[in-house]
Amino acid sequence: MKHTIIGTCAVILLLTSFSCNSSKKINKQQAKNQPYSIILIVADDLGRNDLGCYGNNFIETPNLNAMARQGIKFTNAYAAAPLCSPSRASIITGNNPARINLTEHLHGYSPAGPGQKLITPKIETGLPPALITIPEALQPAGYTTAHFGKWHLGTGASSPAANGYNKVYGGGAEGLPKTFFYPFFNGKPYPDLLADTKEGDYLDDALTNKAIQFVKENNTKPFFITLNFYAPHVPIEGKPALVEKYKQKREKGSYTTLPNNEYAAMVENIDYNVGKLLAVLNELKLNNNTVVLFTSDNGGLDVQEVPAFAKHTPPTTNTPFKGGKGYIYEGGIREPWLVWMPSLIKTGREETTLVTTDDIFNTCMQLAAVNKKSPDGVSIVPLLENKTMPARNYYLHFPHYSPQHGKPGAVVIKGNYKLIEWYEDGALELYNLSNDEGETNNIAQANQALVLQLKEELSNWRKNIGANMAVPNPGYKK
Repeated sequence: MKHTIIGTCAVILLLTSFSCNSSKKINKQQAKNQPYSIILIVADDLGRNDLGCYGNNFIETPNLNAMARQGIKFTNAYAAAPLCSPSRASIITGNNPARINLTEHLHGYSPAGPGQKLITPKIETGLPPALITIPEALQPAGYTTAHFGKWHLGTGASSPAANGYNKVYGGGAEGLPKTFFYPFFNGKPYPDLLADTKEGDYLDDALTNKAIQFVKENNTKPFFITLNFYAPHVPIEGKPALVEKYKQKREKGSYTTLPNNEYAAMVENIDYNVGKLLAVLNELKLNNNTVVLFTSDNGGLDVQEVPAFAKHTPPTTNTPFKGGKGYIYEGGIREPWLVWMPSLIKTGREETTLVTTDDIFNTCMQLAAVNKKSPDGVSIVPLLENKTMPARNYYLHFPHYSPQHGKPGAVVIKGNYKLIEWYEDGALELYNLSNDEGETNNIAQANQALVLQLKEELSNWRKNIGANMAVPNPGYKK
């Protein structure tokens, strides 16, 4: 009745790593009518380099590190946008944000002020109801579906309950909690969450506990779960015992830079909850047919937040990457991606092929043997099977000013080269990411032919996808 456009299978980011024999095992399992259950875990504002398995030597993430050792760690994984709502739409529908005109986080439209050179386009007010989501595509194949935690893609026809989820808990219009401690949100948007919790309880613990309960009660047939943590988004609040742990660790060691203690505590608690969930999968012997994928929606916050949430900010750094949340430099869009499935992956490996959140939908469809396809992204099952995939470009269209002071622009990545086009003045930046991940050396002037080629490919992509552009602001004053 409602959905005619195919969307992505985005909410699984702890997918599963497969050995080179996995395709035979997948086919064998599907032949036995035993489709894989899928769990997509998405953190909020978690930088790629905040995890131990990506080189962080301050924050302790033993469970995610173990996932990386046992599964596949992707080192060139990208979000479709540097902010939450567009990335989350990409994850759950497989549609690039530019295609569906959902290129900014949902917060209502603000007219351009005199300090903005451009008038940014109005976006959709919620996830377009016509799009097919991963759970909607999987339900007819016999999957039970559940969503726990952050949604931030709208209400009503754009809510998770209206988009394929049998069970929804703790997620709706809210982009962040008032506090990570009970009672969590202003008002009482989630009475069932309050009924399960008490004074002193921590939000992401409650979400994980409910997800574990769902797994225990619904493991006789395949399930699709999206567990979307609100952490480590602002407000930056860790559990007191963990904050004290990192305070002492910093005093005893030589840790003088970001991330700060509160943020470190939040990230370790994410790791703790992931460990709890994986332990239940092992205990119930569901690891043989469950795919888990872990990721984030955008890069870590590396600037001071707005005054209402400025406490303990900036909380982290995305070094060696440049920028962070709200910016189209690598720090804002490069993500952690871990895929885990012990029954098929006996030894972990690192995968350098470029992947994006647009790929999640089609990957889920192939894993579930469902004949659906989104218009953007590809299935990365060949990578899970340790095969190669054809090279392709990464594109990003961000015609907005972010709350973190990021500016409107676009990106194309082709091989090792990344071109940034700034919409305010048409300035171009070119970087060779193979030797300059920090984007410190703009080589555009010395590579004019390549710049023109990439600019043309970016322009053609925008036209083909129907991207809405920002326009000059006649009221701009220098």
